[in-house]
Amino acid sequence: MLALTLSSLKSKKCIAILMMVFVILAGLNTQLAWSSNGLPRIDSETVAAIARQHPVVVLFRHAERCDRSGNECLADKTGITVNGAHNARERGKMFSAKIKDYDLYSSNAVRTIQSATWFSADKKLTVDKNMQECGHSIYRSIEALQAKSKNKNVVIFTHNHCLSYIAKDKLGVKFEPDYLDALVMHSENGKLVLDGELVSR
Repeated sequence: MLALTLSSLKSKKCIAILMMVFVILAGLNTQLAWSSNGLPRIDSETVAAIARQHPVVVLFRHAERCDRSGNECLADKTGITVNGAHNARERGKMFSAKIKDYDLYSSNAVRTIQSATWFSADKKLTVDKNMQECGHSIYRSIEALQAKSKNKNVVIFTHNHCLSYIAKDKLGVKFEPDYLDALVMHSENGKLVLDGELVSR
């Protein structure tokens, strides 16, 4: 009887320890799943999973600006740096490893056109000047590109103030994107939903 009681106590102790470990791990996972700015963190595999349910829209900030850097310019001074071009190419390779099928768009600024071109050299790039206008009208512009792409995934190279506006408007968070940072969205029931910030693992 005593042995049974001791065994029962040991079992309860083990269960308590296991539960504590689970809570700690759950807390770590939750912390890892959210950026410090309050946006959910989404890697390329998660984007691919979302894309199997709904076509996604991924909005990138352009690569490093030449006119705000001491690094070598790729070409035009209003464009991006050589370093920015290489970073865009690497970002594109990582993204395309999981999401191969998408249409590519950019605003009409030299820096977004160059960034998009280096991101995906094998894709046809469509330039849309509306992607520089970053108030509430940006949603209409995105929806117009979605309609043009006919239910395909869409990648758009735009500007930091556009990404900041969307993050604040959709989730109420302050987002100050660095070069080549990105937001992931999808349409559901006719509305654009912000899923989170695309991150590299």
